[in-house]
Amino acid sequence: MDERLFASFNAWKTGKFKLSDDIVERDIHQKAVRLLKEKEILTFLGLRQTGKSTFAFQLIHHLLKEGIAPEDIFYFTFDDLSLRNDLSASFGNFLKIMERFLGEEIEDRKRLLYVFIDEVQKLPGFVEYIKTLYDLKLPVKWILTGSSSLELKVQVKESLAGRVLSLSVQPFSEAEIFKGHGFTPPDKKYMWDFLFGKTGPDINALRKYQAAVMPHKQNIRKYFEECLIFGGLPAVALTTDREKKQMLLNNYRDTYLEQDIRNLVKEDKLWVYHKVMELLASRVGDLLNYSNIASQIEVTVDTVKRYSMLLEKTFILKNLTTYSKNVKSEILKTPKIYFVDLGIRNSLLGLTSISQLEKLNQYGMVFENAIVDRLYATLPLTRHEARLHYWRTKAKEEVDIVIYTPDRLLPIEVKSDKKIQARHLKGLKSFLKKEKEKIGVLIGRFEDAQILEEDKTKIYLLPYWMI
Repeated sequence: MDERLFASFNAWKTGKFKLSDDIVERDIHQKAVRLLKEKEILTFLGLRQTGKSTFAFQLIHHLLKEGIAPEDIFYFTFDDLSLRNDLSASFGNFLKIMERFLGEEIEDRKRLLYVFIDEVQKLPGFVEYIKTLYDLKLPVKWILTGSSSLELKVQVKESLAGRVLSLSVQPFSEAEIFKGHGFTPPDKKYMWDFLFGKTGPDINALRKYQAAVMPHKQNIRKYFEECLIFGGLPAVALTTDREKKQMLLNNYRDTYLEQDIRNLVKEDKLWVYHKVMELLASRVGDLLNYSNIASQIEVTVDTVKRYSMLLEKTFILKNLTTYSKNVKSEILKTPKIYFVDLGIRNSLLGLTSISQLEKLNQYGMVFENAIVDRLYATLPLTRHEARLHYWRTKAKEEVDIVIYTPDRLLPIEVKSDKKIQARHLKGLKSFLKKEKEKIGVLIGRFEDAQILEEDKTKIYLLPYWMI
């Protein structure tokens, strides 16, 4: 391995380690810190360029502040070709490398080692080797990061079953964007605690919450509209240069196709994969119609199914299954599709402004995608173990989002309209009646929060900037 590269990445061992002052603390930081104390392997998975490597160094900084000795922390990156070559010859070389720097055998140590392995997907089969080392009960806390790899996601799920705790590293949330631009973010997590309460907040509590968020309203709107176009990849979100944002997104798209997908899709089929991406990008928030897409580009339905599955497994897409009391029905019915990052979605279609979205009648679907992204970012930070679904009946009654928890269901309708009409509430009312729930939510672009009470149910009308 390249010892100079190792020394530069492990600068704390020589007292030269310092985090940049402008690094943004991630929303999952405190949760990750708690998981560092657990025995299981800790993994951070997600899109490439979402800041997983930076986050690893933030956790190392935390460990050092907590008094962990510098010699007890190791960081390896499989971006290091020489290290990959050494380990390709024999995975057993990995322990030998660490023991050389430690000056003792790992199994003889009294203190716990913290070993970070970045971009672990770049060395096929190494996850299974980590499983073997974990089962040996060595005094090591393993922390792995990986991105955009179908094989890695499968390996973590199957090879490390019962041995791993995983966190998803998403594009920047609203709060992280605020911090990145030097603003204190509004505290919104209590909104979901309110709504998941037994009765929900009354109008006075809702008005107080709205008043607390109001000072942040203009910045929320500004960054929300930027995210509608450019998404939340950290480097993209933190630059104020719109041309640079677009260049970064175009580079991301090309790198994804060239590096992440080339080994999974035949060379002469890359254009088909790209076309499937474009067609799915134009249909966010819609039911995934494999046959329609297949007929448009004259390929088989199985090809479209495989490529859409690859897009989900490599963290580009996320699917919402329909809510049903029958779990098998949830799996079998057609999912709705959303992009994990709207910047990637728009770069595929060459869209660079809100006016273009409006001209193409795409603003509503992108607005809905943004709300889904926001819910995915927010819910893991609450105390509620939740899943997201949508709801649709044979009579075509539907609700955009259903948040499922073991205790209750929360239906959410998303409308980009600035004025509420009776038809917007139809699906919510039907869901509440059929599922015997008491609270629903409608999110839109109107100015003020309201509560509609009817037949012992409450529907909360929430401006998007409040969630």
